Amino acid sequence: MKQEKWIRGFMLVEMLIVIAVLAALISIAVPRFFAYTERARVAACLSNRYNIEQDKRSSYMNNEAQSLVIDNRYKCPSGGVYAWLISDQTQLGYPSVACSLHSATLPAPLTSLGSTFTEITSAMISLINNFYQKNNRYPRSWGDYVFTDIGLTSAEWAQPVSGLYYKPGGTTVKIRPADGYAVTMKSLQGTNLTLTSKLNWDLVYDMATTQWYYHTIMPSNAVDIKTMQVIKN
Repeated sequence: MKQEKWIRGFMLVEMLIVIAVLAALISIAVPRFFAYTERARVAACLSNRYNIEQDKRSSYMNNEAQSLVIDNRYKCPSGGVYAWLISDQTQLGYPSVACSLHSATLPAPLTSLGSTFTEITSAMISLINNFYQKNNRYPRSWGDYVFTDIGLTSAEWAQPVSGLYYKPGGTTVKIRPADGYAVTMKSLQGTNLTLTSKLNWDLVYDMATTQWYYHTIMPSNAVDIKTMQVIKN
C-alpha cells in the first residue's frame, strides 16, 4: 500500500510539473504568435497604403479625374481607418495615406464634425435630430440659422471641404461640389448620375425619408449614396 501511494504521489507530481512546463511554454508562445500576427497585419496595412498612393499617382500621371474617395477594397487588417495625409498634388509629399492604427502621424480632422463625407453628413443629421427632439421642431432653413440652430458656425462651412460644400437646414442636408469638382453616383434604378458645380444643383438628404436624392426630393431621384464618388475635373 505504501508503495502504491508513493507511485500515485509521484505521478501527481509529474503531472503538475508537465502542466507547469506547458503553461510556461504557452505563456511564451502565445504572445510571440500574436506579435507575429500583428507584424503581418502591419505589413499588409503598409502594402495597402502603398497601393492606394500608387493608384492616385497613376491617375495623376494619366491625367485622369482625381477621386478623393479611398477604394473600399483597401482595408486595414487590424481595423484601422485610412485617411489622406496629403491628397493635393501641389503639396510636397503627394500622395500620402495614413492609418489610424499604424501611422505615427495622423491627419487632424478637417472640420469640427470630421473629415470625410460620411463623418460630416452623419454628424449634421444627428445634430438636426437632436434639435428636433429638444424643440419639437426642425431648425430654421434660412440665413446663418441653418448652422447656428444646431451649434455650428457659418464661417467654418463657408469654404469647401475636399471639394464639397455642406449646408444643413430645416429637414435637409445639402451637398454641392465646388468649382473644379464633380460628384458621381448611381440612382436606385442603376442610372449613372453626375453633379457638377455648373449645374447649381444639390445632393439632398431628406430627414423624413432618410434617403439621399439627386437635385429634387422625389422617388425617381433617389440615389444609392454608397456609390458616390468625388472627382476633381
